[in-house]
Amino acid sequence: MPFEQDKDRSYPDRGAGRAGHMAVGEKLRITDANLARLDVTAANLTEARAAMLEEKVRAILSAVSIEYPDDVFDRLIREERFPETFSELCRRERILPDDAFSTDEILRTLENAGWEERITLCRGLAHAADRMYRITDGQFDDRWARMMTDLVREEDHPDDDITPDLEARAPRPTGERVAYLRNTYTDTAFETFSTVLRSAQPTYYSDFPGVCEALYYDRATACILPLENSSDGKLLRFYSLLTKYDLRIAYVTSVTAYDTDVTTRYALLRRNLSVPRPEDTDALGMYLELRMTADEDIPLFRILAAADAYHLSLIRVDSVPGPNEDDDRIAYDLILRVEDGGDPASMLTYCYLLVPGFTLLGIYLDL
Repeated sequence: MPFEQDKDRSYPDRGAGRAGHMAVGEKLRITDANLARLDVTAANLTEARAAMLEEKVRAILSAVSIEYPDDVFDRLIREERFPETFSELCRRERILPDDAFSTDEILRTLENAGWEERITLCRGLAHAADRMYRITDGQFDDRWARMMTDLVREEDHPDDDITPDLEARAPRPTGERVAYLRNTYTDTAFETFSTVLRSAQPTYYSDFPGVCEALYYDRATACILPLENSSDGKLLRFYSLLTKYDLRIAYVTSVTAYDTDVTTRYALLRRNLSVPRPEDTDALGMYLELRMTADEDIPLFRILAAADAYHLSLIRVDSVPGPNEDDDRIAYDLILRVEDGGDPASMLTYCYLLVPGFTLLGIYLDL
């Protein structure tokens, strides 16, 4: 007998009219009603779990005295020994009912719940001091930029000031000296970068290592390198220079060759991480570029799940050689776009605390 569409719910109604047989549509209605009741139970449990995790964040924070807004970052998130402590705090014994039948399914569900807990805990720590970041002028809210700057502050160059100039109507940085190997396309990239670097002056070098050394040894305030093109993809040679000289991406722009139609993405690099100005991020879109070594303790899909939870979308992922020749693990370079409602602070907190060998290559705008 062929399937018939249920008049109310469009379920197949197989076997209707046979004595002693319940229609398939009715069976599905009953099943869906029971699943809906379970959904309500799951929603209540989710809220209860969130409340418990909020208490756990408060317990963690009670271990440190928070007098200044960046104390959470300095004493917990960026503290060298805290990631190990945090991992221990996240581990809990999973207790199964004695009469559990679907043991494997339950364990997998609880394992996933544990990683969801980590996502929530990292969000709580990242924003624990939000209330301490105040509006310092009446023109725009700079709390987010100041918070991000404190979160990513590096120790490699302690004498450098990476705090963005956030005064209302303040001029762009002046006196920039930008090093690059000159050709038609890098000139075009320089002109684009100059729109956000007023009074920038070019300084030309004959090779790419010289370009990087000019920035590394403070003969320039920024430099330009190509990072990828539409013909060859990711340009590992130039990423190796970025790594060798410990440089960070501040802006990117794309230039298309008129004779070959090959598009090259150029980066403006600095010695330290920089945080985009608040009024620019909405118009241009903000990106995080990360390098990490995933392993069995935290596979790549866990990292991508966290990015999705924090509303960062994956734009590109590449596998690159590991940091050490005797290390057979694969490193990954991720480019994440911060979407509406995106939470890069929580994503960075997650990486600092849970991802070994994590490096933030840049927080940048695409001009």
